[in-house]
Amino acid sequence: MNIGKLYQINKYYWLLYPSKDIAAVAAPGAATAADSADSAAAVYSKRFNCNVSYISSNSIFCLLEQDGKFMKILTTNGEVGWIVLADWCKNDIEEVIQ
Repeated sequence: MNIGKLYQINKYYWLLYPSKDIAAVAAPGAATAADSADSAAAVYSKRFNCNVSYISSNSIFCLLEQDGKFMKILTTNGEVGWIVLADWCKNDIEEVIQ
């Protein structure tokens, strides 16, 4: 992946963590059941006493920073946070060709 490029999520939703440290401890990448996105974000928000949100399928984001499987992103809603690019779901994200 390339810093500054736009990427689109195809199928899953991705939890968006406020820091890389929290993302490293929580560690799930994408999830398959979009109807559980709100509840998953609420569980992690409560567990880590912070605001964990999510980005859903068909969302576009800009990659700001990458450290291994951790990616700092900017969403189209103006949210900045970290997602975890697990091996099993990394094909869910593709570069937007401009």
